[in-house]
Amino acid sequence: MMGNVLWLTGLSGSGKSTLAESILTKLVENGSTATLIDGDRVRDAREKRLGFSRYDIEQNGFHVVQLCEKEIITNDYVIVAVITPFETVRKEARARLEPRYFEIFVSTSLDICQSRDTKGLYRKAELGEIENLVGVSPDVLFEVPGSADITIDTNEATVEEGAEILLSSIGKWLHGQESER
Repeated sequence: MMGNVLWLTGLSGSGKSTLAESILTKLVENGSTATLIDGDRVRDAREKRLGFSRYDIEQNGFHVVQLCEKEIITNDYVIVAVITPFETVRKEARARLEPRYFEIFVSTSLDICQSRDTKGLYRKAELGEIENLVGVSPDVLFEVPGSADITIDTNEATVEEGAEILLSSIGKWLHGQESER
């Protein structure tokens, strides 16, 4: 049986990676096999270095979809934490991975993400050291998901609360998949 893809999308600093790591730990503790695909690690591991133009961001997203197709063969869960700002990539992921694709929008306001600025990206963009920062640059605006399966607002939910909401939603989603068979 093939695994399921839990695709977390949201701005830099929204809490995607933190939430993904929490979910990964809980799933493994419950006996599932799971792996985490983190957007930064994927980008850093690519031989061909991509920039941050719309085209490069989309190419990175399409590469993540390919990685998911490989990983769902050997894992119960593939957890993806990638900004994925464009609907084109999310639609492609859904088309290629359904019915095993579950999209989670980690909804956090730009103000909160900027105040967290865990990687210093917003500050670097402000200083002109980074071009095309998603959500800030007019060339790479974040397109809010129109068809997310669940939205978790990390402005209000703690990591623990977000993980519990997500795991509960996944349980209902999986139960619904079994009912359809």
